[in-house]
Amino acid sequence: MLSHKSEYGENLWATDGIAGLFLSAIFIYATSRCIYNLYFHPLAKFPGPKLAAVSNTWYAYHWFSGRYPWAIQTALKKYGDVVRIAPNELVFITPQAFHDIYLPTQNGLELFPKTDFQNRGKNLGGLAWEEDPIRHREVAKKMLPAFSMRNMRAMEPVFTRYIEEFISQMRELGQAKKGVELVRWIHWLTMDTSADLTSGEKMGQMKTQKDSPNLQVLLAFNYLTTVIQVFKRFPLIQPLQYLFAPVSMILPFLRIESHYREAVKRRIQRQTPDHVDYISFMLKGGNVPKTKEDYTHLGGISLQVMFAGFGAMSDWYYSTMVYLLQNPAAYNLLVAEIRGSFESYEDIESEKLARLEYLNASLKESLRLIPSLNSGMPRLSPGAIVDGVWVAKGTHVQTSSWAVSRSDRYFHNPSIFSPERWLPSTHPQYDTKFSGDNLKALFAFSIGVRGCMGKEMAWMQGRLFFAKLLWCFDLSMVEGQDICLERDLIHYGFFEKPEVRFRLTPVDKESKV
Repeated sequence: MLSHKSEYGENLWATDGIAGLFLSAIFIYATSRCIYNLYFHPLAKFPGPKLAAVSNTWYAYHWFSGRYPWAIQTALKKYGDVVRIAPNELVFITPQAFHDIYLPTQNGLELFPKTDFQNRGKNLGGLAWEEDPIRHREVAKKMLPAFSMRNMRAMEPVFTRYIEEFISQMRELGQAKKGVELVRWIHWLTMDTSADLTSGEKMGQMKTQKDSPNLQVLLAFNYLTTVIQVFKRFPLIQPLQYLFAPVSMILPFLRIESHYREAVKRRIQRQTPDHVDYISFMLKGGNVPKTKEDYTHLGGISLQVMFAGFGAMSDWYYSTMVYLLQNPAAYNLLVAEIRGSFESYEDIESEKLARLEYLNASLKESLRLIPSLNSGMPRLSPGAIVDGVWVAKGTHVQTSSWAVSRSDRYFHNPSIFSPERWLPSTHPQYDTKFSGDNLKALFAFSIGVRGCMGKEMAWMQGRLFFAKLLWCFDLSMVEGQDICLERDLIHYGFFEKPEVRFRLTPVDKESKV
């Protein structure tokens, strides 16, 4: 009996001893790693939160909070122009850093290659999420002709048709006592438009007044993109990433690849689409998918184009609308310009709108305050100087369009919606207090070989939407709402926006809409 107890005790001691050694090893490794990161790492000289220097926890927390752009803005204001936001990552704020990181090329390929930040698998690459610069260039070359002036004009009737459908619905619903839900209708408008422009799919959400499966997938995808990219920083627990998202989001996300693969198949089966779309350019030259992987790859490109168009335009429409409704002086000036520039609704054309100075200023100002491009666009340093600072090879570097466009170093009263800052000095509403603004410090569409190809298409849509809308309606916000975008917005892949109810009162003007 005594012998048995002794043997049991020895085994228990041996087990405890192994566990103790294991825990001690982990503690020693973690401590050593912290000391190295704080004092001997190549980025040890750069200021920033101490937690960010030793762990990706700071980075993960702010992404999951939905307030990452604000956290980066605060860190840059506190620590300076270059801040260490993760053990191997720096963020820059100056316009020069944008030029140094995103513009340099070698043999036509970016010198600072894209990180795996947005990698969604090899079959969903090829464009915005593609790391391989050669593969990205191949796809971009095929897509670029879609954004020539000639082809944009060919696609203009598509988004005009959806804008006019929106206006038609607002004539029926806009005067309701409870108003109209801005987020829902903007989502339907931009999703219907983006799906049709991308692959000719007719979502019909504005007609049915119901979310389509595509919209549900994209809304689920918004948060899950953050989950996926954050968990890449924690490889040991990466298999647990789906535990951090509601089941209702996971199921549509897991079907996303097959969903868009089938969408491409349907598009190809329509051999004579009713209008040119972005997929048309991917199919040119006999580039018709043959294998499941081909269809998945083309479906991935379709998803990226649709996601970009929907996310960017819904954020832009929404923020511009809210800022105008909250700033009556700017709203009245814009309405006066639009209604004073045309004899009738039918006279409103995209070419003429490019000359409306206050319209363009208002759209630029909302882009400045609420830019959609807030991920930081991380790149890998090849070992180079960024804004006078040497950055070692392999370091992740990024910028913050959010922080630079809200910095009082570059913009007077940066937190205030003031379209006047974008007006030429000859305009009656120009104010000299904005004369010191650095208007080139707005990077809403990025720059370089990965800059947004659809920039001019977005501008055409934005101008037409607001010109036609404000020609037809007087807008007002339903009383009793407490809306503060600075407080209420949440950001993942694109913004999750607080609901706003507004009314639209038809204006007695000549129109066929």
